[in-house]
Amino acid sequence: MSARRRADRLIRLEDSDRSLSKAECEAIAQRIFGFARGGGETRVEIGSWWNGELRWARNRVSLASDRRDVRVRIDRLVADRGLGSASTNQLDDVSLEAAVRAAERAALLYGGRPRDGAQPPVPDPPRPTTAIWSDATYNLSPEVRGELARALIGPAKAKGLLSAGYLEVRAGSQTALSSLRPAGPYAPWDIPYTAWTQAQCSMTVRDAKGMASGWAGLSSYDWNRIDSHALAARALEKALASRDPVALEPGRYTVILEPQAVADLMELVVASLGREAAESGRGPWALSYDAALQLWRTKLGLKVMDERITISHDPADPALGILPEPWMQPVTWVDKGVLTNLRYDRERYALPHLHENAGVRGMTGYRMSGGETSIDEMIRTTKRGLLVTRFFNIEELDRNSLLATGLTRDGLWLIENGKVSKAVKNFRFTESPLFVLNSIEQLGVPVPVFRPVKSPYDPRLTPAVVPALKARDFSFTSTIDAI
Repeated sequence: MSARRRADRLIRLEDSDRSLSKAECEAIAQRIFGFARGGGETRVEIGSWWNGELRWARNRVSLASDRRDVRVRIDRLVADRGLGSASTNQLDDVSLEAAVRAAERAALLYGGRPRDGAQPPVPDPPRPTTAIWSDATYNLSPEVRGELARALIGPAKAKGLLSAGYLEVRAGSQTALSSLRPAGPYAPWDIPYTAWTQAQCSMTVRDAKGMASGWAGLSSYDWNRIDSHALAARALEKALASRDPVALEPGRYTVILEPQAVADLMELVVASLGREAAESGRGPWALSYDAALQLWRTKLGLKVMDERITISHDPADPALGILPEPWMQPVTWVDKGVLTNLRYDRERYALPHLHENAGVRGMTGYRMSGGETSIDEMIRTTKRGLLVTRFFNIEELDRNSLLATGLTRDGLWLIENGKVSKAVKNFRFTESPLFVLNSIEQLGVPVPVFRPVKSPYDPRLTPAVVPALKARDFSFTSTIDAI
């Protein structure tokens, strides 16, 4: 093929779309398969992404970008030699062939173990599906993002306040194909073609003196589920309401945690739900050591939190919109306060210990049960307490109890006799989320919250649907000057 024809092919792929289509991925894989020499198997992983963002600070746009990239990983399993790998982000024939040669040289020189190893073959493992693509997200152009930012900044600027925030939208695709299976049925390590979108919006409003702050944010795969104007209005309202905060003495307070604050605390809980940790005596779900059986017993089947709490994960839940992986299945981690499941790895636990060729691949998103009490009703029934917008900089202090410390941020108010009476300076807390989940008085309706993805290369969304809650005796240990 001539250099000009190779260049033409590259231009068509780059300019066709912001992410590669299924047909384009299959065409790239076929070209790579054709470059292989020496027999064996060729595996190709192809990922593409587009990232569009707009950021502003002090009421002025500071960054507007539109980026895209592609990644191609090539694995060559040369007969009797092992595995060699190479990667490239160039799609012309010269670059792809060079990557294939590099993978073959690596197989001959180093001979790594194939990734499937001794796994029992499965022709088509369960692959749950869900809605993870939104045209509204994909079509949010730079011009539209600019107009949105102007509309979000305007109300805060008119009040003499300073706003900062960002709009970010992404789209991508991924697939993994083998020269032995250029089309299904799939082996466990194959990835059927999947296209996905992500959207997130966050805004902070502060006064010029740096004495008041309000925040609101939301993330989803679908931009239509993010009401950016409502978020901006909420951040502005909180900033105005948090002016002239007073200092309170540290101590134990009844707290009303808005959904974002609940999700911030729950990060510690969902991260701890690992079977391997519990069965090695580490983490909050380990119970005691059985000398006769020479193993650690876990808290599976025991009540570990308020009976109104259920924490579940369903890869097909449209409200979560996650990117499912093979063997991912619906799981209830906590059922009416009782620990019913622990997360485990398929290769390290399910196969060797359970002797099952299936397993929970993790919890990339979750839903927490709630009640029907509104935040206004929680406030009305509180004699004295604190209303918390969200937490920040949470650090785990003790793995076994999940005791943690962190800060309140972007709005904290004192409640007296059923009414919000005044803004309060922020506190540092030292508390375990497990204590909070065992001290619940009221629960609100579960809603989606802000759980952004930081890397455009990572297609995994980590959405959460959680309620507001009211809990007693939350421990605040010191005041802080930060807003």
